[in-house]
Amino acid sequence: MPLFDKVGRGREQVTPDMMRREIGTIQSDPGTYLSRRGFSIPAGMTDAKEITQHLLRTGQIGGPRLQQVMQMLGVPGTK
Repeated sequence: MPLFDKVGRGREQVTPDMMRREIGTIQSDPGTYLSRRGFSIPAGMTDAKEITQHLLRTGQIGGPRLQQVMQMLGVPGTK
């Protein structure tokens, strides 16, 4: 079960190492990671910025939530 499915469910304590592995998986293949979690990502789309724009454009994610996640991940240019 992926890390983000566990958070808040109280089943297992999430460790920093678990978080690093999950983030590494997201960074290495974001399109596949998101597709496996129910998002519609076109085949061959691998650039994180392009994927983000697609998700926003298609209404699969909203702006405020995206900003929060980008801040948590330390993406440059977010406040």
